[in-house]
Amino acid sequence: MVLFMAINVVNKKSFKRYYRKIFRVRLKKSIFKRIISLGFPSALQMFFEVVFFTSAIWMSGFLGKNPQAANQIALNLSSMTYMVALGIGVTAMIRVGNEKGRGDYLALRRVAISTLLLIFIMDFVFCLFFLATNEVLPWLYLNKSTAEISFDEIEVAQIASKLILIAALFQIADGIQAVVLGALRGIQDVTLPALLIFFSYGIVGFPICYYLGLEIGRGVAGIWIGLLTGLMLSAILLLLRFQYLTKKILSKIQLK
Repeated sequence: MVLFMAINVVNKKSFKRYYRKIFRVRLKKSIFKRIISLGFPSALQMFFEVVFFTSAIWMSGFLGKNPQAANQIALNLSSMTYMVALGIGVTAMIRVGNEKGRGDYLALRRVAISTLLLIFIMDFVFCLFFLATNEVLPWLYLNKSTAEISFDEIEVAQIASKLILIAALFQIADGIQAVVLGALRGIQDVTLPALLIFFSYGIVGFPICYYLGLEIGRGVAGIWIGLLTGLMLSAILLLLRFQYLTKKILSKIQLK
């Protein structure tokens, strides 16, 4: 991948003015500080999310092999649809960043809202797809070709079908939080969003996962209700943060 990217940079005319001067660039401490101040909180955002979902795998392991297998099926399916939201989130970050550089904050909000609308529509389709096929999708991961289907396979499919219903509900929340997070990175607001994500996942979502899943015996479905709660809270808080920042900037421009 790195080799392919290097060849692409060398062969594209638009990159020539950059790579010819790569060994004559002056390294400045202030630039490194700026990169770290933006990059480290952004890394924490992803770290908190990965830990949150990994904790679901960890907790489902206490419930036995079948709940853990069902958890893995639902998590794999929702991860595939999340890649779409992640890609649109990167697009939102780039386009919002471009408009911020131009100083056109009306276009910035328009771009952000359009990408949010796009991911809402796409994830609504994914939601309907999961709702309609929740009993079929688990069998893509299980061996149905044998003459006799084992009890374990039937149980895994039944548990996974219920989890896919919950996964269908958090498609929209997951997509919105991914895209609005990209938009916030585009306007270089990364520290507070990282704290909001930590609060949503670590302070609210994880305890609910643990309480419902392990304490009161709701099983892996309880764990996924906790995941859904954390994602929904994260999406709402990040969306409010973006609304607050952009409206504040626009109000200042209008006063001038």
